[in-house]
Amino acid sequence: MFPYKTKEFDEVDDELEFTFNHYFKSRRWVLMPADKGWRPLTDVYETDEEIVIVMDIAGITTKSISVSLHKNILIIRGIRREHIGQHKRHFHKMEIDFGPFERRIELPVSVDPDNATSRYIQGFLEIHLPKKETQCPDTVEIEIR
Repeated sequence: MFPYKTKEFDEVDDELEFTFNHYFKSRRWVLMPADKGWRPLTDVYETDEEIVIVMDIAGITTKSISVSLHKNILIIRGIRREHIGQHKRHFHKMEIDFGPFERRIELPVSVDPDNATSRYIQGFLEIHLPKKETQCPDTVEIEIR
């Protein structure tokens, strides 16, 4: 802990964070390239038979998501659009990210994209990639169901 940390310090810190988030968050995706956009929380795990990727991307339609595999790199791209209401809003806290995202996940083993399955349920994208002995040579699109 900092010896000079006070309630006033915490309030200033909160105000600076709010100001930064309030001013830049809704505009960040316009100002920053896609590789600097938001990063959805992602789990990657391995079983004896497959590699599984689970990504938290609530509020995105499957039409706004693309998944492809290039050699051993899984690329997941998408965009979450901000819900803009008709009423003027004064945020007290703004933590939900909007705009484009791209995640590149290096897979630890070769996988079979032809037998990959994916689904998008209750805000989670889940991709199952069966393991394979040889590496995928080309870029392959994976359909989301």
